[in-house]
Amino acid sequence: MPAAPSHDPFAGGYVLRSAMRHGRCLNGHDLDLSGRGSGWDPTLDLSIGRCELCARLRLPRAEWLEVDLRVRDEVPGSSAALLLAARPPMVRGGVGQIILQLWGTAIADLDLQVCDACQAGVVEQVRVDPGYLRRGIGTVLLDAALIRGRGYRWSTTSIADTTTAKAFWAAQHLPPGTMLGQPRRCPHMLAVDEYAV
Repeated sequence: MPAAPSHDPFAGGYVLRSAMRHGRCLNGHDLDLSGRGSGWDPTLDLSIGRCELCARLRLPRAEWLEVDLRVRDEVPGSSAALLLAARPPMVRGGVGQIILQLWGTAIADLDLQVCDACQAGVVEQVRVDPGYLRRGIGTVLLDAALIRGRGYRWSTTSIADTTTAKAFWAAQHLPPGTMLGQPRRCPHMLAVDEYAV
């Protein structure tokens, strides 16, 4: 069995975005007007998105790596450097996790409670290893959660009163009605919380 690759995509200055069609680049340009480019990194086995205008102007963050929002079990045989994994809750309404792995090692995770019966979701916590902050990782994790609960009523637990936390949440494109810092747990979530040790 060959040794796992060790190439770090962040050493090259890459940032991450969810693998979906974005309207604007990371610098705010309309990609339909500025030019939408793409590429492929064979070592990382990942798509690369690019703003052609940013590239011509040599602006930072002109390119980004695109992370598939499906979890590892949904993309069998993938050799991508960055993959999402999921740890489902033990009971309905319990806390589960979405994890971002770099070459199989967890570098970030998002804890959430989701109830399909009540169509409610609560983001409990977003954690990113310190060496990987400000690379779009938290946003990719949040996108993965929101896509699994499309149309749900979303909220979060309390948000740390730090510049980093405020900057993160201020940059998110959240569904209308999302309550930040005010978790709206459904009866199934409350029942699980009541018996949690």
